[in-house]
Amino acid sequence: MLRNIEILRRLKVWQKVALMAVFLGLPVPVITYLLVAEKGKALEATRIEIYGVEYLTPLKRLSKDLARHRGLVNTYLHGVLAVRSQITDVERAVDERFTAVEETDQREIAGLGQSYGTLFQTTNQLRNIKRKWETLKSKALNGQPEESFTEHTQLIAETLDLIKSVAGGSRLVLDPDFETYYLIDVVITEIPEAVENVGLLRDLAAGIAAARRTDQGELAQIATLLSQARRNVKAFEQGVTAVYRSNPGLKSRQGDLVEIGTKETESFNVLIEQQIVNAAKIEAQPLELFSAGTGAVERLLKLDETVLSDLEGLLQARNLKITGERNAILGLILLGVVMTAMTVFFIARGITRQTSEIGKLITQIESGNLNARAAVLAEDELGQTALAFNAMLDNTYGLIQSREDHDHIQHAIMKLLDEVSGVARGDLTCEAEVTADLTGAIADAFNYMIAELRQLISQVQDVTQQVTSTASETQAVTDQLVQGSQQQAVKITNTSEALDDMTVSIQQVSEDAVVSATVADQALGASRRGTEAVQNTVKGMLRIQEQVQETSRHIKQLGERSQEIGEIVQLIDEIADRTGVLALNATIQASAAGAAGQGFAVVAVEVEQLAKRSTEATKRISNLVQAIQSGTNEATAAMSETTREVVVGTKLARQAGEALSEIETVSQKLARLVQTISQASKQQAQGSANLSRSMAEIAADTQQTASGALQSAATVKSLADLADQLRASVASFKIPYEGNNGHGGLY
Repeated sequence: MLRNIEILRRLKVWQKVALMAVFLGLPVPVITYLLVAEKGKALEATRIEIYGVEYLTPLKRLSKDLARHRGLVNTYLHGVLAVRSQITDVERAVDERFTAVEETDQREIAGLGQSYGTLFQTTNQLRNIKRKWETLKSKALNGQPEESFTEHTQLIAETLDLIKSVAGGSRLVLDPDFETYYLIDVVITEIPEAVENVGLLRDLAAGIAAARRTDQGELAQIATLLSQARRNVKAFEQGVTAVYRSNPGLKSRQGDLVEIGTKETESFNVLIEQQIVNAAKIEAQPLELFSAGTGAVERLLKLDETVLSDLEGLLQARNLKITGERNAILGLILLGVVMTAMTVFFIARGITRQTSEIGKLITQIESGNLNARAAVLAEDELGQTALAFNAMLDNTYGLIQSREDHDHIQHAIMKLLDEVSGVARGDLTCEAEVTADLTGAIADAFNYMIAELRQLISQVQDVTQQVTSTASETQAVTDQLVQGSQQQAVKITNTSEALDDMTVSIQQVSEDAVVSATVADQALGASRRGTEAVQNTVKGMLRIQEQVQETSRHIKQLGERSQEIGEIVQLIDEIADRTGVLALNATIQASAAGAAGQGFAVVAVEVEQLAKRSTEATKRISNLVQAIQSGTNEATAAMSETTREVVVGTKLARQAGEALSEIETVSQKLARLVQTISQASKQQAQGSANLSRSMAEIAADTQQTASGALQSAATVKSLADLADQLRASVASFKIPYEGNNGHGGLY
């Protein structure tokens, strides 16, 4: 410590001033590095976000053409062969999109020395998607509609996952600015999901219209897609509206597109409800539905491209702003350093010039030149000292009367100078001897000045000691406050992020609850319709049972009539036998009559032949009646069995009706419960959003408090450093002090 003090004593005034400036300027390089490094990180993050936007542009176009290919192939496989040429055109467009994406993926980024694919780790994922596309394209027109539709949907989902991977790799989803955050959410999540849901609606509806039929599963899927598409449209409409409030300039570019896109999408949704969901019979034209859906998708994609372009513009503007701020900081710091150096130079130069003049004056006085005078170059304490020396010499010179007086005065002055020369080295313990000669008053004034300087230096040392102690304590407390504020800020930030995630989840649950309520209402309506259908089935089976019983009764009556026919046939058979006997008797009588009975014999022969034919016909009728009776008996047995089956089916149908009634009751309870859950979820989502906003405000206040505490700590540290420097500056002065033992000493 003493060695350091000795070194300080040997330094000149301008060197001490320069050393003080150097100590004061030590934090400047550190602060400059921290500020420039922070701006550099912000610039790097913004540039990576811009690279992500550049990668997203061809990817989004690829997903659009893949969705169009899915719809056209689905329509073709359902029997609309007129779209064959359009499928070829779309396949060619998809191949071109893949080429564009691959070129972007392999393009090297200037300044980074790596490609987009290496930066975002997407090359393998893109190659896998293209390989699946080649496989799907080769068998697209020869497969089953359901299988082709599912494979297309999976491929589009993987493409959307690739878009989200690029957004995550470029840290777009972590963007800190309000405007760009909402625009990124719109182009990464909401619009792509809306486009995919509307595209699925278009493709399913076109396939249903081509097949002219549908089922409950397809209707339920369409209802879900309608709900999701409307939710997506509402979400991105709310997002861009929030951006418009803070940046009205964007509304002039996007406002009409948002309004047109939402209206056309809703018109297409209403068209689907009218011609597919609520239609009693599917009569819609598949190409008209596909064209309407494609128009809605194109509107959404146009909005998506505009928002993506505006997002890139905002990121470029932010990049320029951060670059300007960094350059401004460097310029201000450089200007401050130059001004500080110039200030130190001029102050040190003024001090050294004045002290040099005083030193020259003292040297000339020592050589006996009482006519010498010090030039007064400043109005500060040194200038006043020079004026005092000049006045002293004027008075002294006027009082010199003789050579002896001159020698005596010169001797006294030399003695005074010897006595006070230690003051120039900072030794305030010396005192001038007060004599009765001319220099006595000067010595007395000089002693008074030294006493005042002692008191001043002593007070300065005490105050600097107290300031140093207080500053150290304050700095320790401030450091603890800064550490606590930073920890609190981190915890509040984490809590705020968790609340944001919970808010999103609760909103999703609320929306799913609304969808569930809709589905529950649909299930309730379906169960009611099922109950009515079963009741109608029961009534129909009862009518069938009555009709079967009536038919059985008629068949039984037919059997009885066939028995009567048998009796009649038997009677005819007996008549034929009697006719044959009579014909035989007539023939005998005709033979006995001779020539007179020949004509009667001919009649008898004819009668006999008629009797034979009657006998043969009677036998055939008898056989036929027996066959009819056998069939009637079998039909009667079958009708009896059918009657029993109808009775069993009627019982089962009644049981099914009772079960559906119970399902309807449960569905009503479930619908009420889902509605209650939906209302509670909405209230919870609203409360969570309010809490999230409050936590965000608290986090901002805590960040401001932490920044203030850091600034206070820096200020206190600077104050302590200044106190140390001040104490070091006055440490070169020696002043006497009174010890505890009553003996004096030196500081």
